[in-house]
Amino acid sequence: MTYYSATNGLTEAFNKTISKLLKKFVSKSQRDWDEKLGECLWAYRTTVRTPTIATTFSLVYGSVLPLEIQIPSLFIALAIEMTNEKKHRLRLQELEALKDKCLQAQQQIELYQARSSRVFNKKVKEIFFKKGDLVLAIRRSIIMTHKTKRKFNPK
Repeated sequence: MTYYSATNGLTEAFNKTISKLLKKFVSKSQRDWDEKLGECLWAYRTTVRTPTIATTFSLVYGSVLPLEIQIPSLFIALAIEMTNEKKHRLRLQELEALKDKCLQAQQQIELYQARSSRVFNKKVKEIFFKKGDLVLAIRRSIIMTHKTKRKFNPK
């Protein structure tokens, strides 16, 4: 398995979120967590995320939830009575709207990241060293494993 630090951080954050959700859903014995995982994922996917200001479900599938198909809403009831041509036109419009929604979500993510960076950078103090300043240098030997030996000792 390859290690990609940016992805690993996102995975860790997602796992922490799912763990928090599971703690709210499972019983006291915590033995039924695997049965409640689907409900937790559904709750996560249909909750508005702060960075995108949209639900992950709506960004992937549009605005119709599977529940609306089982219990028909006005939108579904009208769609059933449409001709195939109207349905195709409506679907193309929905795909265009979904594309726009994804672009808006991407812009929101970029704004959110910029705000987060500004907040983080306010806390960082830059330190400038001049020639002659004393600094602590720690020298550690490189631990060679079977993977790193090939990199440093080419044959």
